[in-house]
Order: sequence, then structure tokens, then C-alpha cells
Amino acid sequence: MFRRRAVAALLFALVASRSTPAQERPSAAAADVPVVGLAGITFRVSDLDKARGYYNGVLGLPVAFTVKDRNGATSVFYKINDDQYVETIGDLKAGEINRQARIMIQSSDLKRLNALYTERGLNPSPIMTGPDGNPVFRVIGPDDAKLDFIQYVAGSQQSALRGKMLDPRRITTHLWHVGIYTKDRATVAPFYEQKLGFARGRDLPGGRGEYLETPSSDRNIETKYPPLDPNDPATRPRYEREVMGAVQHMGIEVADMRATRDLVQERGKYTDLQVRAHVGNNRHWLMHVFDPDGSRTEILETAVQPDSVPSMSVMAPGKAVAPPIVPTTPGVIPWP
Repeated sequence: MFRRRAVAALLFALVASRSTPAQERPSAAAADVPVVGLAGITFRVSDLDKARGYYNGVLGLPVAFTVKDRNGATSVFYKINDDQYVETIGDLKAGEINRQARIMIQSSDLKRLNALYTERGLNPSPIMTGPDGNPVFRVIGPDDAKLDFIQYVAGSQQSALRGKMLDPRRITTHLWHVGIYTKDRATVAPFYEQKLGFARGRDLPGGRGEYLETPSSDRNIETKYPPLDPNDPATRPRYEREVMGAVQHMGIEVADMRATRDLVQERGKYTDLQVRAHVGNNRHWLMHVFDPDGSRTEILETAVQPDSVPSMSVMAPGKAVAPPIVPTTPGVIPWP
């Protein structure tokens, strides 16, 4: 018990000391677009209670509030920080491949942004008030990406919770990026860069360092249990569904991957493989965990690793601190 509390206290001290750590990093995105950054992501789930066991129980995100949309569907909002939330909506049917309902992007001037996107031919929806009490409009992106632009206003659920529910159990205080499925990345860059005004087609304005990923596929399912053989016709549809769950993901930032890994492993009762952390090609420690419906959470450590730790190096499993397991073949994860 003492060790669990010590790990939790260490992790909280590390993440709390940074609050929203990427806010200090400058953004090269167009300054004329009144976008602050990511407001959140909405995952479709089959069971709200099971989802709560993951988002609250494992990730430690507090249940902030619950709303119903105009069709009566229930949504649960989990708080990351005062500006960012994860939403789950319980309308996922068995076998459905698409588990991302929308991406939420925060604006500082929603009326001006709506007018700007109208001028650019994006056909934004009219501004209306969402169930959470905030004005919002939608833009449909390539491959039916649902992008909701929102501005927090007095009297809304989020505004009422500013400075509150900043639970020390959170493993993260920053939603760093989100993944949006796209068939052809080359065709979507003009939309995100020239139309939406995101630098390099991915970097959001606002100075918080947040960005979009637009993959067509994602093989980061090697730590999902049980593993599936992509060449087995009997499980191929399920494999393709798991791949989409990896594509439509959220990336969250942590200050200490080792402490995070140990805490997540303890909370989720995961095996060493399921919480395997490795150095990605982006030079950050990465770890992939999945909600009960297969939507991926990519956990990234803030620090960039030195060149002395090659890409694909694996953090040694177990509680004892040991040197990373270095790949013997470049680009191939060496364990297990």
C-alpha cells in the first residue's frame, strides 16, 4: 500500500508541476485563425460503465458531468484539465468499426471563426448551443471527419468546473494530439492547412503545441491482448476493427513514463507486455493502452530521448530500474 501511494504521489507531483506542459511551446500555425487548441475527443462505447472503469479507473480522469443529446443519447465527460475533456457516448453497436464520434476544437471567437470558414467554402453548420451549454458549430472534413468548434461561455458545464475536479489521480493533464482516419494523407493536407489554417496541415494555433494526426492505418496494436493474426481470414474483420481503433486515438502527455507505466499496470491489472513502453521514431517514450472497445490511448513522455537510446528501445519490464532493452535489428522492437 505504501509503495502504491508513493508511486501515485510521485506521478502527481510530476504532472501537476507542469499543468499543461506543452503550452509553453510556440505554434507556427496561422495567427488569424481564432483557435486555442484541442478541447477534446468523443469515443463511442458499447457500455458506459465499462468505459468508466478505464477512463476513470485506469487513466484516473474524474467524471466531470453527464449530458443527453437531442436524440436522448447519454454522454459522460471526463476532465483532463480546465479546457480539455474526453467524452464517451454509449451508442456503439457490436461489430461497428468507427468508434470516434467527433473531435472538439476550442475557439476564442466562434462567430469570427464561423464567418472565416464560411468565406473559405467549408460550409460550417450554423452556431447552436450544445447540451453542455456552449455554442458550437461543425465542419465535416475529409473521410467524414466530424470537427466541432466550441467556445466556452459562462453558465456552461465546463465553465462551472474551472479550477475544480483537478483530480490528483489523473495520469495526464494534457491532451497532446488526436488521430483522425483518412484514406489518403496527401489529399487532406490542403484542407487542414489552407482551409482550417493549421500549420503543416496538423499544428493547431494557440501556442499549446497540440496537433492532429491523419493516418490511413496504424499497426500500434501489438500490445493489445489477445494478439490477432492479420493473415487469418477468420479474424481478419476483427483485426481491421482493431486497426481502426488504433487510428482513431488520443495522445496524452506525461512527465515520467516509468511511474506512469507502473501506475497504469497496477490499476488495470495489465501484463508487462500490455504496458510495454518503447522509444518511438519521434524520440519520445511511448506506451499504448486500449479502452474496453479497442480505442487506443497513446501515452507520450514529454522529454525527447538522447541519441544514445536508439528508436524502438524498450523500457525494461518489472519494478526494478534497469537499462533499456536495445534493438539488435534497427527499427524492430526487441522484446518480447
